[in-house]
Amino acid sequence: MTRWRNEARRAVLNRRTKASGNGRNSDGRADFLRRWALAFALGGAAAVGNFFPSDARAQDVVDAAGASGWKNAENGSNVGETTGAANVGEASAATFGNDGAPEGVRFDGPRTTSYSLEFELPKSDGQFWAMYDVAGYSERFPNLSSPQNAIVDWIMFDAGDDFWRREPFSAFSASRDRLYVYHNESVQRYVSNVVDRFLDPTRRNVSFSIRAVAVKTPDWRSRVAQRLTPLRPTVLGRGADPQGWLVEKAELEKVYAEIKKRSDFILLNPARGVVPNAETFGVSSVAPKRELVRDVRLDSSAPAGYVSDVAAVDEGFRIEATPLLSANGETFETLVRYRATVVEKTATFGMRVPTSTAPRQRLEVERPSIVSCDVRAKLAFPRTKGAILDLGAVPMILPKTAESGGIVESVSRFVAPQTAFYNVVVFLAEATN
Repeated sequence: MTRWRNEARRAVLNRRTKASGNGRNSDGRADFLRRWALAFALGGAAAVGNFFPSDARAQDVVDAAGASGWKNAENGSNVGETTGAANVGEASAATFGNDGAPEGVRFDGPRTTSYSLEFELPKSDGQFWAMYDVAGYSERFPNLSSPQNAIVDWIMFDAGDDFWRREPFSAFSASRDRLYVYHNESVQRYVSNVVDRFLDPTRRNVSFSIRAVAVKTPDWRSRVAQRLTPLRPTVLGRGADPQGWLVEKAELEKVYAEIKKRSDFILLNPARGVVPNAETFGVSSVAPKRELVRDVRLDSSAPAGYVSDVAAVDEGFRIEATPLLSANGETFETLVRYRATVVEKTATFGMRVPTSTAPRQRLEVERPSIVSCDVRAKLAFPRTKGAILDLGAVPMILPKTAESGGIVESVSRFVAPQTAFYNVVVFLAEATN
C-alpha cells in the first residue's frame, strides 16, 4: 500500500517537472493517471476491504487505521474509531481548468472551473469510512433485485432527504451486499444499530399484521373516536396529511369491524398481510397505459398528411410498509410509503390540420391534468398495543380485486374512469400465532 502511494507521489512530482506553461507531456500524464487510479483503488480497498470476516456480525465495523474502536452505546460492540480517515491520493495543488482536461476526460464548452484529481477526504467533523455487511439480509430475497433498499430507505428517512448532501462532507452508497458510509461517530453508531436490527436472526420469528383499507371520506373515525389515542407520525414528502392513533389490541379489531360496515369500505390487500420483522409488505394497482394525442402537425411525407405526437401516462398507486422492532424489542416502528399518479381530467380541444384531401380538417388534442403523491410516514408505538395510520385523502386507482361493502365502490376504476381520492387507512399490530 505504501509503495503504491509513494509511486503516485513520485508520479505527481515528475509530472510537475515535465510540465511547462500550459503544455503537458501526454505520456507522463497518462502514466501518472494510471498510477493514481491504481493507488486510489488500493487505497479504497484498504479503507473498506477487511472490515468483515465471513462470520462477523454487521455492526462490527473497523476504520482504515484498524486501531482502537469506540463502543456501540446500545450493544457494546466495536464499531470503529473517530480519528481515522482514508486518504485518496495525495493532497496537491494540481488542477485542470482552462489549461486542459485530464487524459480521457472531455469537457465541452469553455472551461472556467478548476478540477482537482488529488485530494484528501475532509475529516473536520471526525469522519471515517465504515463498511457494513448486509449480505445476510439480501440472501433472504433471492428474487429481488435490490433488497438492500429496505435498509437504505430506513436510513434515508431518519436522516432526511438532504442530510447526505450538506456539510460536513459525507458519503453513503449501497450494493446488494454492502453499505459504505463516510461520516462521524454518531452517524456510524446510528447506521450500525439500524443494520443490526435488520439482520438480527433472533427476531425473524416475529411477525406483524398489516391491513390497508380505503374509505371515501375521513369520517370513518366518528363512531370509534373514544377508542383512539392520538399518536403523531413522522412525515416526509408531500401530497397527503397523515395522522396516527394508538389503540388497545382488543379494540383494534372492533374499530376495523366498524369501518368494514361502511358502504365505501375497500380492502386493498384481500389476503391478510402478515409480514415478518424487517421485511417489506407491498400492494399496488396499475391501470392500463393511457395514450393521449398531445399534438398534431402537418407532414406531407406521412400517409395521412400529418403526424401525431402520442404520449403515454402511467397511472397507479403503490403502498409499502416495513415493520421493525426497536433495539430493546419493546417498540414497534413501521415505515409506510404511498405513491400514486392519477389523471384527474383531460382537456380536449380541436386543432386545424388542413391537408390536400381534407382542407377543413380539425383533429382533437388532449392535455391531461395529473395528480401525483409521494408521502412517507413512520409510526412508533409499544409492541403490546396496536396502531392506525390514516394517510389522508390521496389519489388512487382502485384494483379490480378490491373487496368492497358497497355496489358502487366494487366497480373498477378501469370500468368507470373518474378521479378517485380516498383516505387510505393502515391497521398495524403484532400478529398472533
